[in-house]
Amino acid sequence: MRFRPFTELDLDRLNRVAGSRPLSLGAVRHFARTGHSFLAEEGEEPMGFALAQAVWQGEATTVLITRLEGKDQATLEGLLAAVVKSAYDAGVYEVALHLDPERKALAEALRAQGFAIGPLVLAVRVLGSRGARGETRGVLE
Repeated sequence: MRFRPFTELDLDRLNRVAGSRPLSLGAVRHFARTGHSFLAEEGEEPMGFALAQAVWQGEATTVLITRLEGKDQATLEGLLAAVVKSAYDAGVYEVALHLDPERKALAEALRAQGFAIGPLVLAVRVLGSRGARGETRGVLE
């Protein structure tokens, strides 16, 4: 399996694994420039992607993975390894993401790649019409 940075030309390939939450061209353009986002491929078949960016915390920088999708455990682990390597190569020594506890495969991939899970919980408030409908999915996910 190959893990590579993507470009806006990969929008269709990324959306083949994005499921019910397709990526916009603007999102792909943004994350293509971060240096920490990757597309996983098996031959010509897209297998998953990681959307990540460096975030300055005032005293330190963290690479925040805002979305991680993969068709199987090996893909998830490979994408995590790619993001960790890119962070390390950039001199960033913290990598984080928010985990939906229902995503058991992702939790296992995180543990396998040395991530600690918890104890923090993400609190979300969505404003506007999405909030009025009770939507909370997609925030830092």
